[in-house]
Amino acid sequence: MENLQNENKKEKVGADGLTKKERRAQKEKSTAQNTTSPDISDNKESSTKVMTEKEQRRLEWAKKLKEQNAKENEKNMSKAELKAKRREQQEAQRQKKSELVATKLSPAKESSTTKPELVQKQEISNKSPQKKFIPKKESRKVNDTHKVQLVQHLYNEKSLKVENKILAVHPEIHPVFIKLGVQYNKQIVLGSNARCLALLVALKYVIADLKSPPKQEFCRYLESVLQTSAAHLHSCRPLAVSMTNALRYFKLQLTQIDTNLKDTEKKIKLQEIIDTYIHDDIRKASDAISMKVREKISNGDVILTYGCSSLITKILLEAKNDGKKFKVIIVDGRPLLEGRELLRRLVVAGLDCSYVLINAISYVMNTVTKVILGAHAILTNGYVMSRIGTAQVAIVAREYNKPVLVCCETYKFSERVQTDSFVYNEIGDPDKLSVTHVNETPTSLSKWKDIQKLTPLNILYDVTPPDLVTAVVTEIAILPCTSVPVVLRINASETS
Repeated sequence: MENLQNENKKEKVGADGLTKKERRAQKEKSTAQNTTSPDISDNKESSTKVMTEKEQRRLEWAKKLKEQNAKENEKNMSKAELKAKRREQQEAQRQKKSELVATKLSPAKESSTTKPELVQKQEISNKSPQKKFIPKKESRKVNDTHKVQLVQHLYNEKSLKVENKILAVHPEIHPVFIKLGVQYNKQIVLGSNARCLALLVALKYVIADLKSPPKQEFCRYLESVLQTSAAHLHSCRPLAVSMTNALRYFKLQLTQIDTNLKDTEKKIKLQEIIDTYIHDDIRKASDAISMKVREKISNGDVILTYGCSSLITKILLEAKNDGKKFKVIIVDGRPLLEGRELLRRLVVAGLDCSYVLINAISYVMNTVTKVILGAHAILTNGYVMSRIGTAQVAIVAREYNKPVLVCCETYKFSERVQTDSFVYNEIGDPDKLSVTHVNETPTSLSKWKDIQKLTPLNILYDVTPPDLVTAVVTEIAILPCTSVPVVLRINASETS
């Protein structure tokens, strides 16, 4: 039976009348014939396609298995092992990127090497622009060996020298402002009132001589000219608080002038604004302060003052004219020695005066009844900014329980806040500290520039705390130092 079944299997025939063996033989023959035919390449491509698809499937399946295994391994791995693995992956990625970049650059290099050298040089010369020869600028670094680090920001490296820059002709700066800059720089004009008055008088000359260019409004052109002139003055010497307040007031009035007026009418109005400011805010204010202080001076008083203030000079001379008998002690300090000018004026008027330097103030303070001081400015926080040495006088007066009156017009009140003399100040010429006041003879300090570790510091102003000041005498009233913000608020509302 088994033999019969095997024979039946062998004899099985398909629909085409061929057994399996016969079909296999036919396929082998056909493949042998195709090797000699021209369509061999097509069959190869189809077979390779099929093989690649199968390989892709296998690779994808292998990737999936790897990812699953990696996830399972990561769960079991520690944090340190995970970090190490990530680093390895990142390094492998970087290597691949570097290889890709190298392969991209290599054909470009090869193509460039095939070109002749002359052609390459010409192309490079055409592509690269011609480099112009730029001469190196002279270094303007200032020697930092003779600078105090605490006040290094106060050194004005752009300060103009009279020989080189101040006297230079500038088309946009009026000669009056050039002359005024020289006077500021040489300290011919001293004192906040004197500097402000000189500025306003120079501004009147500029307004009278100014001619606006065609198709440009006079006030706008004057504003630009004023800006350049103020910058020139600031480069000669930093502007005082009185000067900045005066310029701010003038610029505000400049914007309120009717633009339809003629230039001559505008000039007349602007000059009237300057005259009224000088008359009301400076002259009348000083008269009102003088009246209030004279009421406090009585016969037999010994009044101590420091330096030379135009307002204090006026008060003392008018008190003398009122017939009051009192004595004045003038305290002075180097290097400016302004007190000598005050001494000369008071002696000419017939006042009994004494003159001492600031180092002898403690020997004189016991005989003093009142201390009257001037001020460069009064700040918003009540601190008094005045000539260097004023704070020392106020400290000694406080120790001896002497009243300290500070006379200051309200146009010198500043919105700035300051508690020390180092944040904002002005530095004078250090060479003046190395010369004596007797015929300006040189001393042992005259060669201080040769000594690296010696740096003289000539600060012009100091700041006096409000605790050392009894009261501030203004044209409004006798006020405490803490009322400065109120006065500033009133002035701002009146000007606006």
